[in-house]
Amino acid sequence: MEYLPAVFILFLSVHHCLSYSVDYRNDSEDERIRWPAEYHLKGEELNLKTGLKTTFELWSSENLNRYRRDYFDGVEKMYYYGTSDDENSTVYYLFPISDEESVNTIVCMETEVENGHKFLPKLSKLKQTGTAKFEDKEVQKWELTNTMGKMRVEISAYTYTVGDYYVPVQITIKAYNLDKGRLESHTMTDYYGFSSEVDETDLDVDWEPVVCEEEATFWERHDIGKLSPGRKHHVDLAFRRFASQHNRLYDDDEHETRKAIFHDNWKQVVEHNNKNLGYKLELNKYADWTDEEFAVLTGLRPSSRDLGAVPFPHTDKEVEAIVQDLPEELDLRLEGVITPVKNQGNCGSCWAFSSVAAVEATLALKNGGRNLELSEQSLVDCAWGFEAMGCNGASPDSGFKYILEHGVPTDMEYGPYLEKNGFCEARNMSKLYHITGFGRVTPRNPDAMKVVLNRYGPVLVAIHAGNSMKLYSSGVFYDINCENSTPNHGVALVGYGVRDGELYWMVKNSWGEDWGEDGYILMSATNNNCLLMDSGFYAIV
Repeated sequence: MEYLPAVFILFLSVHHCLSYSVDYRNDSEDERIRWPAEYHLKGEELNLKTGLKTTFELWSSENLNRYRRDYFDGVEKMYYYGTSDDENSTVYYLFPISDEESVNTIVCMETEVENGHKFLPKLSKLKQTGTAKFEDKEVQKWELTNTMGKMRVEISAYTYTVGDYYVPVQITIKAYNLDKGRLESHTMTDYYGFSSEVDETDLDVDWEPVVCEEEATFWERHDIGKLSPGRKHHVDLAFRRFASQHNRLYDDDEHETRKAIFHDNWKQVVEHNNKNLGYKLELNKYADWTDEEFAVLTGLRPSSRDLGAVPFPHTDKEVEAIVQDLPEELDLRLEGVITPVKNQGNCGSCWAFSSVAAVEATLALKNGGRNLELSEQSLVDCAWGFEAMGCNGASPDSGFKYILEHGVPTDMEYGPYLEKNGFCEARNMSKLYHITGFGRVTPRNPDAMKVVLNRYGPVLVAIHAGNSMKLYSSGVFYDINCENSTPNHGVALVGYGVRDGELYWMVKNSWGEDWGEDGYILMSATNNNCLLMDSGFYAIV
């Protein structure tokens, strides 16, 4: 009798009834998982580190060379039309937007991807270790454990057979850091509702009432720029270790591309850390990302209408006098008004997270320290009328403008963060939290920033997040390469300090607690480092 982990049992109890008697006889040592060519599946992916749950539905037809993936019961729909080489696909991406003129209008974007239609993970190296009973079916258990250095990755899968193919029941992937004795990542994906028949009409794009635009045209119309991909190099051992640590499963062609990107970042980390500067880089979870993928996390762009902010209430001379009575160091986290670091995931919603982080703390300072977990998702869904484009970026003050006009609900009432554009539900909320205005900090004046942090609370700032920041590990960050750049990322200042006689800012990011210093970065205040002092906004309540 094999006893499965409690969380596994709890998860399955919601969806299925799985017998836990496992037979470890394996008559086919060379057997490998082969997914069906034609299938329709539903599923849920649970990230047990972040608590995020994603529901999806898949249609795949190799005969028609067409595929479809829906999220959250069709809130987002992606149709893949394969080309003759069976590697590239034209994708029609349908999702809702809400602005001041309409709510939940469905739009369509057309783009090209490589191997994007291969929805089920490549698990050909897993070994069958036994069988179990699932409802009225016998299911196979597959496992793979790979230890490399301090990292161990465990993959388990349950499948059943249909003809010559296997159908997934559940796939669990865990990554452990043996040196630190902690679980780095843990995802559990549950599949159900399999059918080997795919209705061709389900693969037809529902054009009514939308007209699809090419990707470049769509972003040009919405004034969102593009960034370039990374360079190509090669490395072997370091990349295998990285792939094991971060639970990467690539197709063959993608493997080579990711390895080249990783190699470029790896050389940068070694070169930088050998200089013994004031901060360290590391090969973190973003080390194999392309520049374009990382640009999703830096979804900030300049505002075309710099309106709405109240004038800064103090002259430079008044600031000089006020700052004399301020503490040399300030950390608003110690006041108990800063909520935990969140993770924006694969969505360009930094503008929403930085806005909400500032408003949450400002409200907490006003109401005696009572923390509120406000909804970033509501801004992603509803603020399209304020120069915001959901997961595709916004102006630094878009969030404040929307909250000033419409308010923001709590996470608990609005619902969980989705990492995707969703339907706007703000009109159905019973309680919305408002600000009475927002101000702009005097540009390039560190003392003015100190005054705001002490008198009002956290400051939303626009910075340039480049490749060095992507790989930041610890220390006081200073990047000379930011000098000729533009702002592309929104973060929240929550304090300041002094190290070796130099002023630095305490910055709350939205890339999860496993990035940087538990989700934070210390940024040097020298020379307007990474444009931090150019565009700072604070909430007024």
